[in-house]
Amino acid sequence: MNKHKICVLIIDSEPESLQHIVELLQTNPLVSEIKSAADSDEALLKLTDCNPDMVLLEFPLKGKAGNELMRLIQTKLKETILVFVSNTKEYAANAIHSEVYNYLLKPVTKAGLEKITYKVHLHKKTNIQERINQIIEKTPAETRFKIQTVKGYLVVDPEEILYCKADGFYSEIYLTNNRVELSQLSLSKLDEMLNTFNFLRVSRSYLINQKYIRKIYRGTNTIILAFGGKEYEVKGSKLHIKELSKIDTE
Repeated sequence: MNKHKICVLIIDSEPESLQHIVELLQTNPLVSEIKSAADSDEALLKLTDCNPDMVLLEFPLKGKAGNELMRLIQTKLKETILVFVSNTKEYAANAIHSEVYNYLLKPVTKAGLEKITYKVHLHKKTNIQERINQIIEKTPAETRFKIQTVKGYLVVDPEEILYCKADGFYSEIYLTNNRVELSQLSLSKLDEMLNTFNFLRVSRSYLINQKYIRKIYRGTNTIILAFGGKEYEVKGSKLHIKELSKIDTE
């Protein structure tokens, strides 16, 4: 699939070697884009335009920005695979010292390049699937919705709401982080949005998150909500207090 194809950046000061690698990559169906640079200085500029999946890096690297380039790739582009390309095996130790474990000798062979390209392609494909799995796993636990406020919008998880209180045509939303947001929605509208998330309208003035109920006082029609060591008192109707009395924790 196209989304699994890879982008390659080649850094090589030898024009013939550079052209040779480009031609090999152009015949590879796993490669979607090829960028090239003659030295580390030019390569830094190219990195701002693309996020390569693989960097074929000539070693020793020409240019003044070699250390900066390596540091950028290894700290900011951690998914990018680095491959040292050199004329001699003597530089293999330098590659390992720099924590680069992929190495190609010049002249680069088609078989050698295809092997490393397939490895990078597989790495990218696996990472994409892992990210998809993470999103799928998180989705059920991250139910968030948008509530219009007088200042804009509040994006919130229902569990972050302790209770809502009517304020004329508006509603005050009391959050677990001790903030209070003024919403342009009526309490009835908020009730429609939240009634599937264990919220209960206990009176004309209050909509509460039942998860945070700690005490119920039937004599005074009072409900105590608690979170983070703090208690919050709300008033309910006699009917709802009677219904809630089954979970009275006194």
